[in-house]
Amino acid sequence: MMFSIHEELERLSQKHPFFASKEAFKQSLKFQLQEKFRVEENKHFHDYLIDLWVEEPESGCQYAICLMNKLARATIRQNAQTIELKHHGAEDQGRYDFLAQVEKLERITMGRRNVYGIVVLLTNDHLYWTEPMRPNTVDCEFRIHENRIITGELKWQERASAGTKENRDAPIFIKGRYQLKWHHYSTINQDKHGEFRYVAVHVGDVYS
Repeated sequence: MMFSIHEELERLSQKHPFFASKEAFKQSLKFQLQEKFRVEENKHFHDYLIDLWVEEPESGCQYAICLMNKLARATIRQNAQTIELKHHGAEDQGRYDFLAQVEKLERITMGRRNVYGIVVLLTNDHLYWTEPMRPNTVDCEFRIHENRIITGELKWQERASAGTKENRDAPIFIKGRYQLKWHHYSTINQDKHGEFRYVAVHVGDVYS
């Protein structure tokens, strides 16, 4: 029984087409994974905090999973209820945080057999998966749109503001080479932000 984040998210989307928070995303995925795997939440591993630590009983393989849930404003009508998803914005910081998770998981998995990392970003904000019209944005090295290849040293452009870089000013170093592929998660309505997609980056020897 090989662990597949794509199979798990496809199953999850049938029951939960969206999440109003990262915490809801994490709890729902944890509940589902516990049917088949050993799951530990908020595990501390070598000074790093991991959202979900998943172990396959048969193979002994362990997966450090980091989750992100980024929202654009949307109104969802469900079971006679109206749910308002708030707008997170600050996509440049969101991209930085996503890539920082990749860097973190590379550090955790390097040189460790049977330990793999997966970073998942789930969003209905198309600015994450769409290639920008202008190539020279302050966060151009942190872009994570479809087919983008991330590798090497990634840093802000010099004109990035102090507010943008606050707590995020260090360059990110990606040792591997990852081509980003976005996957459909769900369609909640036909509005501008009605589609959810996700990108998952696998880190560790088995994927390189």
